[in-house]
Amino acid sequence: MSKILAILFAALTIGTAQAKEIVTIIYAFSPADTMANYSRTLADEANKIQDKYTFIFDTKPGAGNSIAAQYVAHTPNTILATSSAFFVRPNFYPNESYDIDNYRELMPQCDAPLGVASAKYKSWKEVPKDKRLTVGVSGLGVTTHLTATQVMVKYPNLAVVPFKSTNDSILSMVGGFTDIHVGFLGEAETWGADTSKNKVYILGTTGDKAINGRPTLVSQGFPTMLSRMNAPHHLVIPNTISDAKSKEWRDILVKAAKTKSVRSSYAVDHCEPMSDMDDDRIQPWYHAQAATWKKLSSGVKLEYKQ
Repeated sequence: MSKILAILFAALTIGTAQAKEIVTIIYAFSPADTMANYSRTLADEANKIQDKYTFIFDTKPGAGNSIAAQYVAHTPNTILATSSAFFVRPNFYPNESYDIDNYRELMPQCDAPLGVASAKYKSWKEVPKDKRLTVGVSGLGVTTHLTATQVMVKYPNLAVVPFKSTNDSILSMVGGFTDIHVGFLGEAETWGADTSKNKVYILGTTGDKAINGRPTLVSQGFPTMLSRMNAPHHLVIPNTISDAKSKEWRDILVKAAKTKSVRSSYAVDHCEPMSDMDDDRIQPWYHAQAATWKKLSSGVKLEYKQ
């Protein structure tokens, strides 16, 4: 009997020693978004290159990424995967959101242009200004909503319709329930393929350069601030995570982000990689983003017409 107990104890000890610590990457929007694949793929690659942690992917969509941010703030071993919406939302809904000073940057992933698209109209010349239209966005007080307000400068007849994700928004437009959509290019290009039954037309993009020959919004007479409104995707952690652990996570994830599969997931949305950023630039980037989006949000009235 003593030998059996000794064997069982040894097996238990080995199993415990081999157990990996679980770290959950929480994406702030729908798992069906193309941007969700950035973190899903990142977790897979991170698990291949080390044996201390098991990175898993999960989502907590809703309230313009506030639900995910609050969850990460109160749940050990979690990382928030979000976009520029993280910096935008508190500017408009400070009481219903979170304090960005309670978080810090773990890793910028990539910088993606946003696209304004329609299944009904092939160009802005076809979009009427004399009748009520609807534009879908991925929540209230987020980057897509902010982008929509700048489109409304030329088309004040647009009414904002909020969804939980860009994927939900584009599905509504393709289904004929909304007229225009603001989201990421990968989703619009998938629907815009020649073989697509419901063809989607990209009317313009944020940023200051054309993507695959598509004109920017600014080049078509929309407000110049849209040239600075690409949406960076990045990983954020609460300040309660120790410096030692955050460095371990960052070293692993930076290495994982260099793999072909992760870079390919970025490329779907024409998202320019930023994960090679030097360590000493990470927090300055975080603070600069907070300041930039606060400035871009300043004086903007978020229109929401039901």
